[in-house]
Amino acid sequence: MSETLEVLDRRWRNACRVVFKQDVGPLFDYIPWLSEFANTPILKKSDLSGKEVTFAFDDYAEGAGRVSFDEIDFKRKFEPLGINEVKDIDSIVEALEERFAYAGNVILGNCGNLERCSNVYDSFYMHGVLNLGDSRYMLGCSFGRLNEDCFGTYGPGESSFCIRCTQTYREKRCFEVWNSQNTSDSYYSYGLDNCSDCIFCFSLENRGHSVGNLKLEKSKYEAIKSKLLEEISEKLGKEKRLPSLIDIAEKAERPKLRLPGAEDFEKYWTGDKSPVEREFSKTTKLVLGKELKPIDDYREWLKRHTHRIEERTSVASGKRLLMLPSMIAIPEIPHDRIVSLGEAKILGERASLNEEEAEGLTLANAHERIGRLAFFKVDIREGANSNVPECSACVSSSNCYHSSGIVYAKHCGYTFWPRSTQNAFGCDSMTDSSFCINCYRSVKLTRCFEMDTCRTCSDSLFCHNCEKVDNSMFSFNAKSLRNAIGNAPLPRDKYEVVRSSLLGQIGEELEKNKDLKWDIFNIGRRR
Repeated sequence: MSETLEVLDRRWRNACRVVFKQDVGPLFDYIPWLSEFANTPILKKSDLSGKEVTFAFDDYAEGAGRVSFDEIDFKRKFEPLGINEVKDIDSIVEALEERFAYAGNVILGNCGNLERCSNVYDSFYMHGVLNLGDSRYMLGCSFGRLNEDCFGTYGPGESSFCIRCTQTYREKRCFEVWNSQNTSDSYYSYGLDNCSDCIFCFSLENRGHSVGNLKLEKSKYEAIKSKLLEEISEKLGKEKRLPSLIDIAEKAERPKLRLPGAEDFEKYWTGDKSPVEREFSKTTKLVLGKELKPIDDYREWLKRHTHRIEERTSVASGKRLLMLPSMIAIPEIPHDRIVSLGEAKILGERASLNEEEAEGLTLANAHERIGRLAFFKVDIREGANSNVPECSACVSSSNCYHSSGIVYAKHCGYTFWPRSTQNAFGCDSMTDSSFCINCYRSVKLTRCFEMDTCRTCSDSLFCHNCEKVDNSMFSFNAKSLRNAIGNAPLPRDKYEVVRSSLLGQIGEELEKNKDLKWDIFNIGRRR
């Protein structure tokens, strides 16, 4: 066993003692089960060595070159392109074909002891982790930041000691808790906010010591919890897996729902998109030198490589709901158990088990008892959000449009998971960035266009796996470059002439076609 897995095994056993109150055995026995909730790592062969390379995503052009991050020679020097090779994008792409190779196993910033990971930054002791940063002691997790001791958790945020949870935000010591915030010491629950000590609870706020949405005396709750954890630990130790909350809900009977009055809570889908329109035009002028508008004319171009919002229908009212399936949960929530935020609030207040049902609740009979409770809201609203029309999963964000997973974000459109980011359009998984268009899986970018898997870059375009690169374009797998084309630095005046010409061509093509032939994912295609 590797050092990483040895350390993770110790952390796993400790997490089980914290969450389940006992050690259930070695981590290695549970890896397949714990990996089910995370995005599956994509394994490809390196063109250089033929060895296995882990990718977090596979949207790169078919036939494009691939390489492992540890095989890259960041000190390699390249010759500048000739004058005829930089007259337009087509010429540049053709001339640089052999320099383009998409990197897997990408580890950025200060990291250590990572295995089968990619798109990870500033993190330690991880296995099978994708698109995650500022964390440590994680296995089978993806899409998150600022976490510790999480296993098999999808979308963890500022959380610790979470096992098989999904979409957590400031969650601690939980098992199979989904789409919940500010919650601790809970099990098999969904849609909790500011709760603790809950078991098989749904859509509750400010609640503790509850089973099946029923508030109990602490002593009664503790007795039920002790019995359930003993059952969970015994079954888990024997079978090396447990049913998910969705597995249990799928077996439950579906009652018909009628929830009058829920419409008073539905105020999320409409708003004023004019601030976003202004910021989109401002950003395109700043980044591309061309003021583009209106934003919806460019929607298909902006959405080309982002996780897309989809529509669902409330089983209670038939209302239109917006959600990002992969944002809320893996596996997806059953369509015939989806309700709106307002409807979920009413259900949480009105529906519960009775005391006899709660005291007799076990893992084996839970599906027989939670059918009238187990309905799922497919949105998140946390903190102070304002003017976020057509957005889903919002945390303390403002003036965003048709975006999802917006966390501490403002002035974003057609973007997925902009965290601590502003003025991002057509972006996916961006952190601590500003004034970016069609940028992906990157951290600390400023005034950038068509960038993928980059960190601490500014005023650059069409770059992949670059770190501390400024005023550069068409550079792959590079560090500490300035005024470079195809990884080869140029005198600043010559670089600016080429850049100005190319931005003029890009702006003209976008204005005319509302689309662009080239993007960071297809320029690497081998011809």
